Amino acid sequence: ITPREPNELQIVKRRLERQPERLYLVAFEGGEAVGLGFCGPSQSPDRTAIVVCVPPDPRRRGIGSALLDLVLAHAGDLARPQVSGMVFEDDPETIAWVTNRGFEEYDRQVELSREVGPSEAEPQVPNGIELTELDESRREEAYEVWVECYPDMPLSPPIPAPTYEEWLQEEVCGPITLLALEDGRVVGAAALIERVDGLAEHGLTAVRRSHRRRGIASALKQALIHWASANGYRELTTWTQDGNEAMQAVNLKLGYRPRPAVINVWRPL
Repeated sequence: ITPREPNELQIVKRRLERQPERLYLVAFEGGEAVGLGFCGPSQSPDRTAIVVCVPPDPRRRGIGSALLDLVLAHAGDLARPQVSGMVFEDDPETIAWVTNRGFEEYDRQVELSREVGPSEAEPQVPNGIELTELDESRREEAYEVWVECYPDMPLSPPIPAPTYEEWLQEEVCGPITLLALEDGRVVGAAALIERVDGLAEHGLTAVRRSHRRRGIASALKQALIHWASANGYRELTTWTQDGNEAMQAVNLKLGYRPRPAVINVWRPL
């Protein structure tokens, strides 16, 4: 139902175990799934995240409205003052649907994708930098790098960094996490998150403020592309915020191409 955001069932189960207050709904007609709904805590402490999605053919029959009523009722039980969701800029029908129900845009995200070839180049690593895989001995130091980068993301409102446990379960739970070291100290980190059918998504590419503009982010991403090529992946996706031109430039240089933007929307509950 959401081909731009495929997920393995095990990921959904793991998130539900961590946050049992999450609500997942599926609308069926004759055994066929014709809609889905979701409601659960977002990264913003004032907002509950919701999803309502109906494929084009079953639309205009009230399925989406029924799902929205249910997720909003559940959001009321979570007692946060706002709800938020997202629409795609190339889907004017859905934009009109959410606008008619009181939602307003508050920011945009840029999704980029890249096909992975059979023999991708090895990374060009800056002088004095070593790339290595994350191991248990460096987890806490790597987490510190991620936390340092969260306030620098152009988000409105800002979101808090994940807790250490959330970081372990969401950011570095995928097939590979790479670290950039200088004199044995972690100065950068990047991970791939497993999706489905040869697809993977980049998580946050984090580099300490003191080490930016030296090509470390590019080297980390290029190394992940090389690894994905050697391990049978066919496509990688990555997200940046509208306004983060530096990371968008890195992605474009590495061959990523933008998809229609994601518009984040919100309304009072």
